[in-house]
Amino acid sequence: MPRFLDKLPWMRRKNGEVKEKKEKQRAQWGSQKEFILTCIGYAVGLGNVWRFPYLCYVNGGGAFLIPYFIMMMIVGIPLLYMEYCFGQYFGVGSLTIWKICPLFKGIGAGYCILNALVCIYYNVIIALALYYLFASFQLNLPWTNCNNEWNTENCGEPIPGGLHRNITGCENGNCTNMTTSTVGSVFAYAGSNLTYGLNATLNTTMNLTHEHRVSPSDEYWRLKLLEVTDEHSISNIGNVRWHLALCLLLAWIFVCIFVSRGIKTSGKVVYFTATFPYVMLTVLVIRGVTLDGASKGLLYFILPSWDRLADPKVWFAAGTQLFYSTNIAWGGMITMASYNTFSHNCIRDAFVINFVAFFTSLYAGLAVFSVIGYMATQYGQEVEDVIKSGPGLAFIVYPRALGLMPAAPLWSALFFFMLFLLGIGSQMVAFETVMTGVLDEFKFLQKKRWLVLPILATILFLSGLPLVTQGGMYVLNLMDWYSAGLCLLVIAVVECVAIQYFYGNKKFCANIKEMLGVFPNYWWRICWMIISPVVILGVLIFSFVEYKPLTYAGIPYPGWSEVVGWIMAMSSILPIFVIGIYMLVTARGDTLREKFINVIQPDKLLADGRKDKFSVSTSKDDSGNGSTESLSDGQAEVELGESPIGAVYKPHHHKERERTDTELTLLRYTDDTELETSAM
Repeated sequence: MPRFLDKLPWMRRKNGEVKEKKEKQRAQWGSQKEFILTCIGYAVGLGNVWRFPYLCYVNGGGAFLIPYFIMMMIVGIPLLYMEYCFGQYFGVGSLTIWKICPLFKGIGAGYCILNALVCIYYNVIIALALYYLFASFQLNLPWTNCNNEWNTENCGEPIPGGLHRNITGCENGNCTNMTTSTVGSVFAYAGSNLTYGLNATLNTTMNLTHEHRVSPSDEYWRLKLLEVTDEHSISNIGNVRWHLALCLLLAWIFVCIFVSRGIKTSGKVVYFTATFPYVMLTVLVIRGVTLDGASKGLLYFILPSWDRLADPKVWFAAGTQLFYSTNIAWGGMITMASYNTFSHNCIRDAFVINFVAFFTSLYAGLAVFSVIGYMATQYGQEVEDVIKSGPGLAFIVYPRALGLMPAAPLWSALFFFMLFLLGIGSQMVAFETVMTGVLDEFKFLQKKRWLVLPILATILFLSGLPLVTQGGMYVLNLMDWYSAGLCLLVIAVVECVAIQYFYGNKKFCANIKEMLGVFPNYWWRICWMIISPVVILGVLIFSFVEYKPLTYAGIPYPGWSEVVGWIMAMSSILPIFVIGIYMLVTARGDTLREKFINVIQPDKLLADGRKDKFSVSTSKDDSGNGSTESLSDGQAEVELGESPIGAVYKPHHHKERERTDTELTLLRYTDDTELETSAM
C-alpha cells in the first residue's frame, strides 16, 4: 500500500507503535427485556384493537382463530425466527444486510420505502388519537350530544327498539309515513321535536327511519374535526385542518424524542409504551364486561361458525392479518435483531412475540365487543348494525359507546391514551428502520444522526399534510390499502427465496448453529424453503383473484387514484427487480453466467458475520519485539509481528496471503460489521 498514506493522522506511527483510530462499537440492547418489549410494542399496534376483532367477527367468530393459529404456526413463527436469526447474525440494518446476496439488495430498499410510506399515514392516526385525547379533558364530551354549533337537524341517536315496537306498523326499526299510533310510555327523543305522552294518540305523519339519523359522534368526526362535505373527495381534498396539523407535528416531535439516540432511548421508552396499554386494556375489559348487554357483544365475538372454515376468504383474511399482527416482511424485526448480542436466544423470542400478539388481539376483542354489546342494548339494535372496522371503530363507534358510561371523560381519556401508546410503539420501530437503513448504507452520515433525524422527520411530516385536510381520510384510506397490502406478500416470498435458495439454506442453518449452538431441525428448514413461501404465494394469488376497486364510505375511487395507489404499492416492489437487474449488469464477468455467479456471492466484508462474536487478545512475542493480536472464533486470525516473514492473515474460507513488513495489516471491525484493512 502506498507510503503516503502514513502521513494521514489516523495512520501515523509513533515510537514504532501502531496508532489506530478507535472505532465506535455498534449499539446493543441494554437487556433482553428491552428487545422483547420493543418487538411487542412494534407488533402490537392499532390493528390489534380495530382490525383483528372485526375480522374475527365477520369471519366466523371463534372459528376464525383456527386458521389464524395454523397460519401463525406455519408462516408467522418460522418467518419471524428466520428474520431474527438473519439480523442477529450479521448485525447490520435491513438495507445493508442484503450485501450477503447483492442480487437482492433491492429488498432492503423496499423495506425503507414501505416503512417510510407507512410512517406518513400511521402518524396521522396517532395525531387523531392525540386530538381526541385533548378533547376528552372536559366535563361534557362534545361528541355525546346534538347541542353544538356544528350539529345538523339530522343529529340524533338511533331510535330505541322499544319505541319501534310500540308504534303500530313499524317493522325492523323503520317507521315511514305512519299515522295514528299509540305509544305506551313517556319518551323524549334527543335530536327531535317529538315528545310522546302516555297513551297519547299521534294523528300526524312521521318519518322515523333511523337511516336518516346521524349520531353525534359521527357529526363530530365529519363536521367538527374534518369539516368534510359532499364536495370533498380524493379529487378535492380541501384545506388543511390546522388543529390536526399541529397534532401531527406534536406526534412527530414525540417520535423524534423517543428515537433521538437510537435504541438507547427507544429501549427505555418501551418499558412504558409497551406495557401501559395492557393496563388500559385490562381496565376497559373489566369495565366492559360489567356493562348491561356486554354478553350480547361477546357472544358475537367468540361463538364459532364452523361452516366458515370451508370459505377460502377466511383463510385469506387470516393470512393477511398475520402480517399486520407480527410485522414480518417489514424489515423492522431484522433491524431490531441486529442490536442483539451474538448468542441471544431469538427462537424463544419468535414464539413469544407471535403468541403475545395473538392473545393481545383476543384481549382487545373482549374490550371492544363488550362495549359494543352494551351500546347495541342501549339502542335496541343488533351488534352488526353497530360494529365497524378501522378508524370508524376507533373514532366514531367507540367514543360514542364511552359517552354512555358514567365518568365518560375519564374512560375516553384512558382509551385514546392507550391508542396513542399502541401507535407510537409501532411508529418508533418503523421510523428507526428507515433511519438505520439510511445510516448503514451512507456511512458518512453515521456521525450526523442528530441532523439526519429531524430532516427525515420533516420530510415525512410535510408528506402527511394532505392527510390532515378536509378530504384527508380519502388519502389515508388509499395509502393504507395500497402501500402496506400486496407488497408485503411479495417481499415475504422474495425474502424466503433470497435467504434459503441464493444465500443457501445449509449456510444459513450453519450460521444459526454458530450463534445458538443448535442446528435447526427439518421442520424449520421445510417451512423456510417450501411451506411458508408456498402458502404466502397462495394468499397473494387469491388476493389478486378477489381484488375489488377501493371505496370509502361507499364512494368508489376514480381511476386515476387507483393508478396512484398501484404506484405506491409497486414503489416497494419494483426496487427489488430494478436494483437486481442493475447489480447483475454491473457485476464482474465477461459472460452472463459469470456475472450471475459473482452477483449472488456474499460481500466478503460481510460474509463472516458480526464483530462481537470474536474474542480479542494481545500479547508480546517471545523476543519481546512487537506484539501479536489474535481474534478468534474459529474463523479468523490476524497476527502482527516484527519478523521479516511478515504478517499472516487467515480468514475463514479464504486463501492464506502474506504481506511484507511495509504492508502489515490490522484487521478492523467497522461500525456496521464490515471488515476493512488499513496499511501502516
